[in-house]
Amino acid sequence: MTVKLMKQGDGAVLFLEGRIDTMTAPEAQEALLPMADEFENLTLDFDKISFVSSAGLRVLLMLQKKCNAMSREMRLIHVKPAIMEVFDMTGFSGMLHIE
Repeated sequence: MTVKLMKQGDGAVLFLEGRIDTMTAPEAQEALLPMADEFENLTLDFDKISFVSSAGLRVLLMLQKKCNAMSREMRLIHVKPAIMEVFDMTGFSGMLHIE
């Protein structure tokens, strides 16, 4: 998984690419969690994410909880139908701000 950062004022858009699975979740956690400390608003662009496993869901939940605790905003955009189905089945669609 790769992450490209584009700053926008007090926020950032993170362009994610690849898979967020057991192998890449530690890397995703290391890359994403510090972003909540640095930016008021985070937008995660899922356009090029092809798969999210339970390990990836855990990273997203950790990031959302951190943002909530710090009164920061986090949203996901361009989520593909197959990944949205995973979010719906696991209840994550109710916990994450998805546009």
